Amino acid sequence: MKNHIKIFYFAAGIILFFSGKSFAEEKSFPQLGVTTGSQVVGKTAAIVNNEPIFLDEFEKETIPFIDRYKKTVPEKEQSEEKISELKKEILNRLIEEKLLLQESKNRKIKINKVEIERGVEQFKEPFHLDEQGKPRTPAQVEKSFQDQLIKEGMTQEQFTHRVEEQLMKVKLIDLDIRSKVVLPKDEEVKKFFEKIQNKMAGKAVIAASPEEENDLNQLSKYLERVTGEQIRIRHILIRAKKGDDPSFRNGAKKKLENIAQKITKGEDFAFLAKKYSEEPISKERGGDLGFIAKGDLGLPSMDEAIFKLKEGEVSKIIETEFGFHLCKLIEKKAPHTLEYEDVSDDLKNFIAQREFTQKLEKYLKELRVKANIKVNPI
Repeated sequence: MKNHIKIFYFAAGIILFFSGKSFAEEKSFPQLGVTTGSQVVGKTAAIVNNEPIFLDEFEKETIPFIDRYKKTVPEKEQSEEKISELKKEILNRLIEEKLLLQESKNRKIKINKVEIERGVEQFKEPFHLDEQGKPRTPAQVEKSFQDQLIKEGMTQEQFTHRVEEQLMKVKLIDLDIRSKVVLPKDEEVKKFFEKIQNKMAGKAVIAASPEEENDLNQLSKYLERVTGEQIRIRHILIRAKKGDDPSFRNGAKKKLENIAQKITKGEDFAFLAKKYSEEPISKERGGDLGFIAKGDLGLPSMDEAIFKLKEGEVSKIIETEFGFHLCKLIEKKAPHTLEYEDVSDDLKNFIAQREFTQKLEKYLKELRVKANIKVNPI
């Protein structure tokens, strides 16, 4: 059977429709771009062809990205400078989305009712399973979706309008860019694969451009990881930094010891992870971190403990700079050799995606040149 490897697309580019990871994992709606329909007059972050991007809307857009930055980057590596750079990137994305929406309106691009309904239904997909991964009834799906709308402070009409605008941008991109991108020939894909193999083997590789050199570096590292040993674990974290008061740390460890006892007595690890874990992203998935390779977590003491586990086995309590951890090994993947057949389709798509991204970046630059854009200090 073909051991198919999904290649992560490293090519940079604007996310035009689904930011699926955030949506599926955190049950929050993807950022659909700015809209002026329900916005009140206020301070602006930028003005694009006389249309404002309001400061409060911009700040709302930054929240999930800054939260993720603070949760995933070690505290000692965080800086206001990095946060400022992140905000500038987000504002640039919003400006580009505004330009795309304006262009789609100028071109009189229309989205029919069926397309809008299909788009809304796609956003509902993550609600089809509950926290335990069990299917919900249609009524339960709709209730969960409506509850999230309320949480986001958005009406059904506003959400539908945003989906329509997003689909207009997607259709514009499809017409002007995606339709002009062709899949590469097999010969080109094989040459690219050979370069990746040589890179993985530590041999000298002549890249066609700095961009290709970057792609080769990242792809070779990624494929080394996915062809090596991988494990899938569930994880419970009780936070307690090494500099915290000893009594607080002891309390955190005791709390995790009590959770470990519940697991020993037969309680479900995923249920307890969702209830008690203080790692917010994996918590929503019952502590599931997905498949990881050695080094992915950046925690050598955890690697040492979890890669020794057998399937179904729960670790002893592990101490790191973040606090105290408990892990359960769900599944193991043995190392395997990288074959062309495993990745040929994905490499073909990767090369096409790279061309698409280059064309998109050029297209956005051209829209910027023609536009009147004023950016205010943020």
